[in-house]
Amino acid sequence: MRWPGSPPGSGRSSAWRESGRGRHVSAQGSAEQLVQQVRPDFEVVAAVLVHAGKVCLLRRSPQVSSDAGLWHCVTGYLPAGADPMRHAMLEVAEETGIAAAALQVDGAAVLDLAGTDGRLWRVHAYRLRASTQELRLNWEHDAVRWVAPDDLDDLPTVRWFGAVLQALSMPGAGLP
Repeated sequence: MRWPGSPPGSGRSSAWRESGRGRHVSAQGSAEQLVQQVRPDFEVVAAVLVHAGKVCLLRRSPQVSSDAGLWHCVTGYLPAGADPMRHAMLEVAEETGIAAAALQVDGAAVLDLAGTDGRLWRVHAYRLRASTQELRLNWEHDAVRWVAPDDLDDLPTVRWFGAVLQALSMPGAGLP
């Protein structure tokens, strides 16, 4: 998946705070009100799998259009009108072979990240506890590693992975 640039000027009352991983929106009101205030260019799901205290990292295969060779979590574009949680479970099943029945939701967050080309990406992130670490990878990935949180910075990850970990209050959130 390609994660382009910074958000276009929205002219809204929301305040943008820039960080090393993108821009985060802050505004008064509920999360639902905030989602209505800022319209993303794209919406995706990101599912971070954990098992026995380790985080599942998947290496993007040469067959994907961006970030080949970099490590990350399960991701996928969110179709219009789709339920983010259900779609995250579908993506996990497609990319790893782990069925929803083998997963327990351990955390969730919604974050807005700026791409390098000025577009805004809304990420529906989930921390999912897996009852197994046996995976069946599809074409999008060519390797898997279950990594202790303290060792996450030993592998080159996609640039937005640290922001997802931070949003889910997970160790290793200091990743670049």
